[in-house]
Amino acid sequence: MPVLLNRNNLFAGPSAPDPVPSSQRKVQVPTRPHPVPILSANEVHLWTLPHGTQEIAEYTSLLNDAEMERARRFRFPALFERFVADHGRLRLLLAAYLDADPQRLEFVFNEQGKPRLSGPDCRLRFNMSHTRGLTMIAVCLDAELGIDVEALRPVEDRDDIAARHFSPIERRSLQAEPEADRDLAFLRCWTRKEAYVKARGEGLSLPLDGFAVTLDGKHRAALVHCSWDEHEPYRWMIEHLQPMPGYIGAIVIEQGAWSMIHFTWPSTN
Repeated sequence: MPVLLNRNNLFAGPSAPDPVPSSQRKVQVPTRPHPVPILSANEVHLWTLPHGTQEIAEYTSLLNDAEMERARRFRFPALFERFVADHGRLRLLLAAYLDADPQRLEFVFNEQGKPRLSGPDCRLRFNMSHTRGLTMIAVCLDAELGIDVEALRPVEDRDDIAARHFSPIERRSLQAEPEADRDLAFLRCWTRKEAYVKARGEGLSLPLDGFAVTLDGKHRAALVHCSWDEHEPYRWMIEHLQPMPGYIGAIVIEQGAWSMIHFTWPSTN
């Protein structure tokens, strides 16, 4: 089941042991995706990162103590490894754009936990999302953005989630879809809503049923209603994403003449 800004996999009890001994940390530095393309002011670079079989020790060498502490809170080794690989590759990618040392990047977080690079003069903006078997990172200059990606699958509690979190407009649109198409329509809606929440950086403080996005396959992805500000649909644009067969996603970014350019992180499988 997709859960907005999911924190349910965090281990609530004592910290799990670190699967990578400290003696193995900071011994290898993985290869950056060089050369990264030049990022122009009107471009969004969308990076698709298939999950591979890289040695996790290569990525633990990049993470700071706070990141490693977050990683150790995961109950299952697979979740620990995904967190480390995702955040290690995020550091490598951002460092490549900035021509910086990935280990020395510093992040700051707003009250709801949205990260950004430290420094008042840093123009680089980013957001990351992951699902089963796939991670995506979006990068641009000077604009807030959010991205979400989901694996296509049956959603067993689809109608219950929609009843609790979708707006009346979205619920009516979902029910108007043929039954065979409702899981896909649900995931279109869910990824667009989560990407919008992430772009605003306000987390679960936003009323999820207070705004509406398109969810059918006939109309362009868009924010169409916002109960607290009628001007919100004019501030944001939504792009539908199909990064790989079997996946669906969305990116939300402040309005502009954006070009979406797709890249794939070199796979080591």
